[in-house]
Amino acid sequence: MPPSRWGLHGDLTFRAMQAGVRACPWFLEAPLIAGWAAVVYALACRQRRAINANLRALLPEIPWLRRQFLVWRTFYQFGSVTTDSIRCQQGEDIITWEVEGLEHCQAAEAQDRPVILFTAHMGSYDAAGAFFSQHMGRKLAAVRRPERHPRLQALREEALRKLGGGAYHVLYNTRENILAVDLLRALQNREWVALQADRAVPGLSTMIQEEERTGHRWLLPRGPFMLAAASRALCLPTFIVRLSQRRYRVIFQPALSAAPAGRDRDRAVRDLAGQWMTLFAAVLRRHPAQWLVFEHAFETGGANPGDGGGNLPARPSAPVTANATA
Repeated sequence: MPPSRWGLHGDLTFRAMQAGVRACPWFLEAPLIAGWAAVVYALACRQRRAINANLRALLPEIPWLRRQFLVWRTFYQFGSVTTDSIRCQQGEDIITWEVEGLEHCQAAEAQDRPVILFTAHMGSYDAAGAFFSQHMGRKLAAVRRPERHPRLQALREEALRKLGGGAYHVLYNTRENILAVDLLRALQNREWVALQADRAVPGLSTMIQEEERTGHRWLLPRGPFMLAAASRALCLPTFIVRLSQRRYRVIFQPALSAAPAGRDRDRAVRDLAGQWMTLFAAVLRRHPAQWLVFEHAFETGGANPGDGGGNLPARPSAPVTANATA
């Protein structure tokens, strides 16, 4: 048996996790996840430093001890939403959903235009996609990166097929040009498309967007904004916030739209990215431990003082049309 099957990205590791979730009584979930979050906090040094740096950029005024609690809380949220996602993929209808800003969703639906849901790494991406397609009455295509191990990829595909009753399906980001064609086709068929527009993924095209209020230089994926400009789609900011055990809130914000590009598409892309970032940063500052990103999210050109590591280097922004991960 290849050792890779028991690695971090192996299928047997995921099967063991599924079995553990299935065997765990619901009332033991929270204390067990809290304990594992403490272990991960102690051992995952690189991820802990990255979360620390991101939180210090977002909330520079909070004291060190409070920030460490938020780092632990981020690991705890990740364990909780992973557990909920596994239970949903096993066919359990366990999550209570609340919806905020439904009028923004209805206003976008009333327009005869393609719609892209701009989302972030918050909450359970797959559970939220299934909820949206089942309860909002819309076919939804979501984008995620394929798993590194083919056996784990097969397991994921089998689990995701059970979600959404056929109205929710996943497009895999294997090659940007192929994905762009698939996404444009889905938008032309008036399917709604969900893209995570908050995280710069190594190896794919990125952009640096400066936040006017703070001067922070965010590393964002370029693809979602290029796709919106090319398709003239409405962009509906949609955030998933975990409220408590098995309770989530879907938050819709007013729709954004790329200005007519004319000859300056790059300007339209950057304007749209700036609008998105303003909304997104405000949500993050209200819910800092909900952002499940374990890499540096800001470009500084060097090390962050006190966090023990440097940020991701800036990469050139090539003209691509789609980029999102789960």
